[in-house]
Amino acid sequence: MAQKKLIDAVREGAAEQDNLDRDAELARLRAEAAGLRSKYKAALGRIDAERARADVMAGLRGIAPHRARQRPGKAKRHAATMVVLLSDWHVEERVDQATVNGLNDYSLDVADQRIAELSERLAVMLEHERRLAEIRRVVVWLGGDFLSGHIHDDTAELAQLAPLAATRWAGERIRGFLDNVAGQADEVIVATNSGNHGRSTEKLRIGTEMEHSFEQHLYLTLAAAETKPNVRWHVGTGYLNVLDLDGFRVRFHHGHAVKYQGGIGGIHVPLNKSIAAWDATLRADLTCLGHWHQFSWGRSGRYVSNGSVIGHSAYAVRIKANYEPPCQACVVIDHERHEATKAFPLFCDRDLRKK
Repeated sequence: MAQKKLIDAVREGAAEQDNLDRDAELARLRAEAAGLRSKYKAALGRIDAERARADVMAGLRGIAPHRARQRPGKAKRHAATMVVLLSDWHVEERVDQATVNGLNDYSLDVADQRIAELSERLAVMLEHERRLAEIRRVVVWLGGDFLSGHIHDDTAELAQLAPLAATRWAGERIRGFLDNVAGQADEVIVATNSGNHGRSTEKLRIGTEMEHSFEQHLYLTLAAAETKPNVRWHVGTGYLNVLDLDGFRVRFHHGHAVKYQGGIGGIHVPLNKSIAAWDATLRADLTCLGHWHQFSWGRSGRYVSNGSVIGHSAYAVRIKANYEPPCQACVVIDHERHEATKAFPLFCDRDLRKK
């Protein structure tokens, strides 16, 4: 009897195991079927998407090209004026490469090379811009600090020429530059500002600043000796020199009246404050300046800041100024749009790039 009960228990256990195995297999088959159904639906979705894309591509086959209408003949070029900013040459100041980590080397010979390069590059850029605009007039701004002078003991020790000799040396190069421009334009206007370096006094004067400026004397001398019939001088008599170009007013100043103490934003903030203050009295469409030895174009602020010919110096290292290659600036004024549409650096660093 006991043996029969044992046999029945074994049989029941085997039956339960069979049931478990069947349930597990059924569950596996159901999961597999669900996965296959999901893949099948995804495949159907991809097929529908490909069919839709094929229908779109088939619909695009019948689209014919449309040619935009063009005006017959050559497009009319706007009348424009090119403004060339020349300032901050500091011709007689020596820069020893040992004092600037080899980033620059400046002497009278190097200054001569860089000024000649400026003249070459201007001719090329003027030809280039004339493909886009009708440029018959060129304004050359003489913005000051063509010499460093003896205003500090440091500049006196670094000077390779005395102030009057440096003034004459720079004047000869300016005269040659202007003569070259006069041969490339129908009209040349020379606008001037004196800098803060080329002065005969130790401290900067305000009301009599021009009376102590070697550069102002140079401008008046060059203007009086002008022989080119297409060259007209607009010598500044105060800190600001405003020039009207067919209703587009340009304000020139050397830049030393803008007080910048360093910090975020560079000269942009104090310069825009200065422009707003001057505009309250006499509005200008564009303000051009030098002094800070850095090229910058603030189109929204309507200003162009000039670079320098001397380039990086021991003073720049001391005040932690960013390195900038020697350059000057050009501005294109579109008279139909009544705005400065382009401003770019005119580099003169060939001597440095050869090293």
